[in-house]
Amino acid sequence: MRSSINKYPITSFVVINYLISWTFLYPCYQLIMNAEDGEFPLLALIGFIGAYGPSIAALIIVGTQNGVKGIKDLFRKFLIWKVKPLWYISILILPLFIYGLSIALVAGNTVIGDPDYWAFWKSIAPFYLLALPFGPLGEELGWRGYLLPELLKKYDIWQSSFILGIIWTVWHTASFTFPGAAIPSVLEVSLWTLFLYLLNILSETLLMTYFFLKTKGSVLIAVILHASFNACSNIILTAVPQIENNVEVREQVYIVNIAITLLVSVILLAKEAANRKVNVDNIN
Repeated sequence: MRSSINKYPITSFVVINYLISWTFLYPCYQLIMNAEDGEFPLLALIGFIGAYGPSIAALIIVGTQNGVKGIKDLFRKFLIWKVKPLWYISILILPLFIYGLSIALVAGNTVIGDPDYWAFWKSIAPFYLLALPFGPLGEELGWRGYLLPELLKKYDIWQSSFILGIIWTVWHTASFTFPGAAIPSVLEVSLWTLFLYLLNILSETLLMTYFFLKTKGSVLIAVILHASFNACSNIILTAVPQIENNVEVREQVYIVNIAITLLVSVILLAKEAANRKVNVDNIN
């Protein structure tokens, strides 16, 4: 196993990651769905192991290659917090703004009426706190802490983001069996919604690559941005609950949100890629 990891570290990371996550997430979801109404089977807590699959896999790969020092270096990426306040403000606000704009463009005042702003403000902290342990904290040490830096050693910004986005999408395979765990719960799992989900993950990956590059590879920033993506729809929908179960509107909002996120991501990342090329050319 050690020789395989040393020879094919990225492939080994993906395989170990998938095995850990799928092994524990799928039975977790089945236990919850088959439980009596109002009951939560404690055995389903094994899902936490699966949710932390990316981070566990990263620790296995880094530990095998570089020992305790490598593991310490990986965890230190959580401690990269001294970045401009603008980046913290941006990662907290941008996903909320884009999702809110998507609803405004699709539904407009004729459908959503007057938003409940108090419900919006008081829901922000709870939804962010709820989002943290069920994705961001379990995944980002793997995705942005380990995988993205390794990909950037071999590929450019765009290729690295695309590869990571594909791997991240496939990683959610077990979650497609549980409504709302990946694809919004109001939408059925189909080839169409899987395609939309792929585009959604790719757009988010591009934006996360941009912030990763601008914040010295901070895993902390990646965790907060990931939580922002996960929480934004729930927060906004508390202000406009009348569209929460409107399948047609929610699907349109989902599509528009993906399109805007993708547009913003491509513009920002293209600018960053151009700046990096100029800097390299100046050195040469």
